[in-house]
Amino acid sequence: MEVKPKHASPDALQALANALGDQYIRTTAADRYVYGFDAGMHHALPDAVIQPETAGQIAAIVTLANRFDFAVIPRGAGTALCGHTTPIAGGIVIDLQRMNRILAIRPEDLLCIVQPGVVSDHLNDALKPHRFFIPGPASSEAATLGGMVSTNASGDKALKYGATRDYVLGLEAVMPDGGIARFGSPTLKNSSGYQMARLLVGAEGTLGIITEITLRMIPLPETAAACVAAFDRLVDAGKTVADIITAPIFPSQLELMCDVCIQAVNKATGMGLPECGGILLIACDGHPESVRSEITRVGEICRKNRA
Repeated sequence: MEVKPKHASPDALQALANALGDQYIRTTAADRYVYGFDAGMHHALPDAVIQPETAGQIAAIVTLANRFDFAVIPRGAGTALCGHTTPIAGGIVIDLQRMNRILAIRPEDLLCIVQPGVVSDHLNDALKPHRFFIPGPASSEAATLGGMVSTNASGDKALKYGATRDYVLGLEAVMPDGGIARFGSPTLKNSSGYQMARLLVGAEGTLGIITEITLRMIPLPETAAACVAAFDRLVDAGKTVADIITAPIFPSQLELMCDVCIQAVNKATGMGLPECGGILLIACDGHPESVRSEITRVGEICRKNRA
């Protein structure tokens, strides 16, 4: 399908500068280049990069986008692989990393409130003294909460802890008409009305640009244990996964690597993983006694399947 260009005209760029100030807008070739791709392979230059600090500034950008008919692409840290922050039709990239404040941590309510530019690991560092955390993706050292919500990110702990959508209680977002709306509720239980906050999760900015997030926190596990199991046959590794879940044990991590993945990792990192039919990376977390029991049982299941 052909994509219709939606470039920002010189008049549009001037209107943006008048509304926001030149200090928020980047138009040099170097600035535009680095915002033309994510961690994937696609690349296209935006017409400008804007780095707002408030929801009101984003609302002004969207209002002008409607007036001048140019594309708007919200962006977090750009750690995704699917190209959804690539400005294939031109337009403006809105870099949300300046909106990086943790607005509230409320252990008594089991929630926290953050701006979209907060990095996942930075939030968990702030939650650690309270003995809470929020699961993040493998790129948690760089991934921002706004990007995680927009993509419904899920990392290697998804089997036990689910995806980002399972932690979103409420959102503030700039809507396509430039209005600012709030969805959800700062409560763990909210069963009335349409679940609009959950609808925006995973929408990749197409339904609104997220400017504030209310997240449910969960207790930080007391301890964790892990093991690596190598198999001559990939089918035995797959059978082991099924047997662990049927046990029933829900590890905090249960990742399978085939022979091609193993060889690629060894070539790229020199990690020295055993080159075989398949490897399972397994971790359990929780109370020490529970973890000890679960990881012992996991080892037994792996050996039964010829690990």
